[in-house]
Amino acid sequence: MRVFVTGAAGCLGQVLLPALLADARVSTVTAHDLRWINPPHHPRLTLLAGDIRDSRWCVQAAPCDVLIHMAFVVIDSHLGARRRDRALAHAINIEGTKNAISASLAGGARLIHISSASVYGGAARVVREDDPPHPLPGFGYAHDKQEAEALIDAAGAQGLNAIRLRPHIILGPRAQPFLRGLLRAPFYARLAPAPLLQLVHEDDVADAILLSLGAAVQGPVNLATCDALSFADMQRFCHAHPIGLPPRWARAAVRFAFYGLGLGPHPAWSDALDQSLVVDTQKARTQLHWRPRCPTVHSVLAHLNRPAPPAGVMTGGPASPQSLSPP
Repeated sequence: MRVFVTGAAGCLGQVLLPALLADARVSTVTAHDLRWINPPHHPRLTLLAGDIRDSRWCVQAAPCDVLIHMAFVVIDSHLGARRRDRALAHAINIEGTKNAISASLAGGARLIHISSASVYGGAARVVREDDPPHPLPGFGYAHDKQEAEALIDAAGAQGLNAIRLRPHIILGPRAQPFLRGLLRAPFYARLAPAPLLQLVHEDDVADAILLSLGAAVQGPVNLATCDALSFADMQRFCHAHPIGLPPRWARAAVRFAFYGLGLGPHPAWSDALDQSLVVDTQKARTQLHWRPRCPTVHSVLAHLNRPAPPAGVMTGGPASPQSLSPP
C-alpha cells in the first residue's frame, strides 16, 4: 500500500509517520509539508516540501493508494506575523483540501481527512456524526473544517472514497504546545455551570488513521475518550491547588496576548473551551473497531508528560526533502 500524507511535519505527523512505516501493509510513504525543520529518515520515506495550495504535489500523490490529508492552519502555525490573516488561513485550508480531493479522485485513492470535533460547536447533549455541524461564531478554524468536510462530502458523487475523522482535543507529548501549556499552568476560568469536554490521545488518533487505511467505513467518525470532565477538574487532576480566575480576566488575558503581544492562539480557541462538547464514539468503536489505549480523560492526562521519542531519525538512510516550491 502506497500512502501519501499532507501536513506531515506537524504535531500529529510526528506520531503518524513512524506508525505508518512500522505497518506491514504500507510499502512506501510520501510526506508533504511546507518545510521540514528536522527531516525524518527512512528508506521507504520520500519527503516533499512546498505550498499545499500549489497543485504540483498532486502529480506526486497520483500513484498512491491512500491520501491522508492533515495540512491545515492550526494554533501554532508557521505563518508568523501573518497568523492573524484570516483570508490567508482560509485559502490554505480550503485550496489545500480541494487539491487533496483532486489528487484522490485522479488516482482513485482513498482519502482520510483529519477534521475536528470543533465542527459541532458547543452542545448541551451528546452529539453524534449525524448531528448537523454548527461551529462557534468567529471560530475560523472550525468553520474551515466544516467547509472542507462539505467539499469532501460533495465529491462523493464523483466516486470519492473518503472517511472524515473528527478527533476531540488532541493531547500527548507532541501535541500543540498551547494545549499542553494550558494544562501545565494551574489556572482555569471559573464558569458556572462548568462545561464538559473530552480529550483524545495523539497515539489513539494515529491508531484510528491506521485502522482507516483499509476499512470500508466512510463519512464522519468521532474520536474521543469515553468520559468527559470540566477543565477545572482536569486542572485538579494535574495540580494540587489550581486557581480559579474570573472568566473576564481569563478572556482579557488571552485577547491581550494574541492581539497585543502576538502570542498564543486566536481567542476563539479559548472560547471553545468555555462550551460543553461531548461526542458519541460508537461508530469508531463498532465500525472502525477502534480501541483507544487511553480511553478516559484521566488516562490521557496521565500520559501527557511522558517524554516523546526523539524526532528526526527513524531507521535507514537519510532522506532529503524534494522542493516543489518555485525557484
